[in-house]
Parts: sequence; structure tokens; C-alpha cells
Amino acid sequence: MTYCPHCRGMASARPCANYCANVMKGCLANQADLNTEWRHLADTLIQVANRFEGVMGVDVVILSLPFRISEAIFTMMDNIEGINVKLFQKCGDLRGEGSSSLTGAKEEVKRARVTVDDSVGSSSSTLSGLVSDVVVRLRNMQAYWVSLPTVLCSDRIATGTGAEDKCWNGMSRARYLPEVMGDGLASQINNPEVEIDITKPDMVIRQQIMQLKIMTHRLKNALNGNDVDFQDTSDDSSGSGSGMCTDELCSRGTRRDIPASNQPKYYPNAPEDAAVKGTGAGHCHLPHASSLLLTLLTMLLLRR
Repeated sequence: MTYCPHCRGMASARPCANYCANVMKGCLANQADLNTEWRHLADTLIQVANRFEGVMGVDVVILSLPFRISEAIFTMMDNIEGINVKLFQKCGDLRGEGSSSLTGAKEEVKRARVTVDDSVGSSSSTLSGLVSDVVVRLRNMQAYWVSLPTVLCSDRIATGTGAEDKCWNGMSRARYLPEVMGDGLASQINNPEVEIDITKPDMVIRQQIMQLKIMTHRLKNALNGNDVDFQDTSDDSSGSGSGMCTDELCSRGTRRDIPASNQPKYYPNAPEDAAVKGTGAGHCHLPHASSLLLTLLTMLLLRR
């Protein structure tokens, strides 16, 4: 699209819009297959964001808890006489000389109530603005993968009056006749500009499509009120160590089968100073722990 017209002596010729679109759709065929699951994930994220809005939004419910508590205390203060009568009947008169007045307590509750109302309003409006901004960005990104060819071609194609008849069509400066291909790998079977084997998809892209499906499924479960484990399992197979573990540590995993011939024998509670059969001639005795300590202590005393 850039250097071929230079070689033909048409350095100023810019590619036709449909020509550029077919080239980009062929080059980004595998990436375009991300579109379906990408849209599903974006839609689910928008549903999650909508849960933060409205009278039943998460922020409204959580931030209103202090107000609900103060409202309950205020209601109790309005009915304190009846509550005291019932309390004194069951438990006796518990009032002492240092008890505070009810009027002062009511005024304090009223002041706290106003403060809570103000904080809930400011916090809710801030969070609402953030949520609205996220929703707008998600909607703008829904068509990201299928819009890449158009975005990449927007600043390099021929524009203006009569551009379709004077643009570079891959062979000469003339109208581009082939139709524009669809999006995705399967739609490129008849792409005249890019030769691509539609039977051999990019496996990295396929794995990313599966990850998008998994993330969408987890978010939908969370929206439905189900417990979700968001732990990333993509690197579970990597790690260090021998891979061997005891039954207690590997009870929930797959155990490795180790040939019996290569496994050392294990003798539980072996008797002290037991004889061990070796590969050389004769036998030897394992030293007792106290003997080792005594030898070490002797050497330290001699060095002093």
C-alpha cells in the first residue's frame, strides 16, 4: 500500500479505502474473532457498573448504613419513656445520679444525622460520576477489535473529490473493484489481498477467547449472587521445586507416580544405632546423636 506505488512512479498515490480495508481485515483476521466474547465481557461489565446506580445501588446501600443506624437511635430516643418503663419493670430502676439528660442526647443524634446525610450525598455523587465515565468508556470499546482496520486506514487512504477513481488499488491508480470482506478469520476465504489459511487459527488468540469466556462467566455468577473464585489460574502449571509432596499436601491434586526402584525405603521409628547395609564390604553403624554432640564439644574445648 505504500512502497508499490513508489516503484511505479506514483509516489503521491494513496491506497483506496476498500483496498486498505481488505488488507487490514486479512492481517487482523484472528484478532477480529475476539469481537464476540469481547462484547459479551463489556456488556457484563456494564451490568456490574449499573449495580452501583439507583436507589438499590451498592454505594447507596453501604453508605446509608450510618444513617440507618442513627435513625434507629433517634427512633429509640423518641420512644425512650415507654422503653424505660418496660426496662424498669423487668430489671428495676437502673438510673444513677450521673445519667445524662435525654434532651442533650437527642440534639447530639440530630447533629450526627445531618453529618451522615451530607457525607452520603457527596460520596454517592462522586461514585456515580466515576461509574458513568466507566460505562461510557466500555460502550466505546465494544467494537474495538472489528474497528481496528478502519482506524488504521483512516490516516493513510485517499480522500477528497474523485478519490475512488484516482487511488492506488494495488496495481495502478484506478477504482478498486473487489468487495470488502467481512470480519473474522472465516470471512477471509476469498480475500483477494491476503492469503490466509482459515483452517489454522492462531492458538494464542483462541486461548484469549477462552479467557474472555471464563471472565464473563465469573462476572455473571457474581451478578447472580453466587460465590466466585477470581484467583488467576493461568500460571498454575509453572513453578519450582521437585513436584513431590506428602499425602496431606497433595490430597486435592494429582500425585506423581515415582518408580518403586528409585524410591528410598522408609523405616518409621528406626531403632537407634541400627545397622545399615551399604554397597561396600562390611557393615557400619549410624552414630548416635549424643555421640556427635560429645565429639563436637570435645573439639571445641581442645581449640580453646
